[in-house]
Amino acid sequence: MPPIARCLVADDDPDLLEVVARVIEGLGAEVVRARDGNELLDGLAHGGDFDVVVTDVSMPWMTGPQALHFAQTAGHRTRVIVITASREPWIPDQVRALGDDAHLLQKPFSRDQLCALLEAKLGAATAERARVPA
Repeated sequence: MPPIARCLVADDDPDLLEVVARVIEGLGAEVVRARDGNELLDGLAHGGDFDVVVTDVSMPWMTGPQALHFAQTAGHRTRVIVITASREPWIPDQVRALGDDAHLLQKPFSRDQLCALLEAKLGAATAERARVPA
C-alpha cells in the first residue's frame, strides 16, 4: 500500500488553518498544522517529508515564503500553495522564486479552487513516489 500523502498547513488565523486542514484531510491526506513561521520551519525541519505545504504569506515571526526559502536552502523540496489576501506586488515574485512547484492562491478562494490545486499537487506527488523505487 503506498504511503499516505502528508501535508503541512501554516496559517496564523486558527479558523482558516482548521478549514484548510479539514479540506486536505477530506482528500485522504495526513495534516500537520503550524500557527506561524517558526512552527512552519520546525515542521519542515523535524516533521519528515511533506508532499504539499500550504502556507499563508503574513504570519508572526516569519512569512510563509521566507520560511520556505530557508527550508529550500537547507535542501527541503516540496510542492507549495501560498495563500494570501494581500495584493502586494512583491508576493507573486516571492512565490515564483520558490520554484515551479509553487502556486499562489488569492483569498478569498473557494473550496473547489483549493481542492483542484491540492488534487493536482497530491497527484503529482503520488506519481513521483510510484516512479521512485522503495
